[in-house]
Amino acid sequence: MSKKTDNLKELEIWTDLHFMTKIVHTQIKKRKTEKLEFMSDALIRIASYFQEYSNNIKLYKKALSDYRLQRNRAIERARKAEQENEKLRKQNESLSI
Repeated sequence: MSKKTDNLKELEIWTDLHFMTKIVHTQIKKRKTEKLEFMSDALIRIASYFQEYSNNIKLYKKALSDYRLQRNRAIERARKAEQENEKLRKQNESLSI
């Protein structure tokens, strides 16, 4: 998916979580109940899980990008080495004649 779409989805989820936690917090201030406290704890766990999940996805994409970059550099080095070997082989052949 595109970076923009991912960012918009993430923003939407954080907005929803903020909206729900604000409502629960307001209700807890009015009248503290066991269900509201449980709901508050659940929202905190969901937010923590989502944050960790988002970070893992970002780190995965960064690592994948780094691996691709390293692979491309290795391929480029190998091509240069092959070209140099071919050049030296031709020089060696021309000297042998």
